[in-house]
Amino acid sequence: MDMEELENLIKGRRSIRRWKEKEIPDELLKKAVGLATWAPNGGNYQGWHFIVVRNKGVIERMADAVQSVIDKIASWPEAMTWEEDIKRYQKNASFFRNAPACIGVFSSDYQSVLDKVLISRESFDHEAKEILAFRRTAPTSIQSAAAAVTTMLLVFHQMDLGAVWLAAPLHAKIEVEKILNVPKNLSLTCLIAVGYPDESPQKDRKPVEEILEFIY
Repeated sequence: MDMEELENLIKGRRSIRRWKEKEIPDELLKKAVGLATWAPNGGNYQGWHFIVVRNKGVIERMADAVQSVIDKIASWPEAMTWEEDIKRYQKNASFFRNAPACIGVFSSDYQSVLDKVLISRESFDHEAKEILAFRRTAPTSIQSAAAAVTTMLLVFHQMDLGAVWLAAPLHAKIEVEKILNVPKNLSLTCLIAVGYPDESPQKDRKPVEEILEFIY
C-alpha cells in the first residue's frame, strides 16, 4: 500500500449507524480483532480483551440498558437546560440495537514502575500525588484500547464493513458488564457496532492548519 492508498483509506472511513441485514463472517471479525492487537500499547502489556456479540437478544439487552440510563438522565430537572440536545441524544442512544454485531472492548488495569513509585508516595507527597493525577487523566490502559479500536475501524473499512465507536454504553457500564459476564479484572472501555453499511455519511475535517503548530 502506497501513501496515496493509505490516505484514501483513512479519509474514506466514516462512522456508520445503519447497516444491511447481512451476516458478517466470523473470520472477518476475528481478523479485525487480531490486527487490532498489533496497535501500540503501554509497556506491551496487552491488557485488552474483546467480546464479539452476534446474539441479537444480547445486543438488545445492552441497548435497553443504555437507553434506560439515558432516559433517567433526561428526566432529571438539570437536563432541561439542554433540553433540545438531550432529546436528540436520548433518541439516538441505543441505535446500535440494529447492528449485526457488537464488539465489547475491555481493559485491565496497568501500572508502570513509575506509577507504582508515585502510588507509594501519593499519601504524603503532594508532588507525587499531582503527577499521578496527571497520569490518571489519560490512563495507559485507555490509550492502548483507543489505539486498538482505531486500528480495528480502519481494518473494517478496508473490509467494506461499516463500524462506529460507541462511548454511550459507559453510561450503563455495570449493566453491560453483567450482561456479558465480564470478569471483575476487566473494565468496559467502549463498544464497536459493525455491519455492512447501509449509508454513506460525509463529514469534513478542519484544515490541518487550524489544529497544527510547529515549535522550532
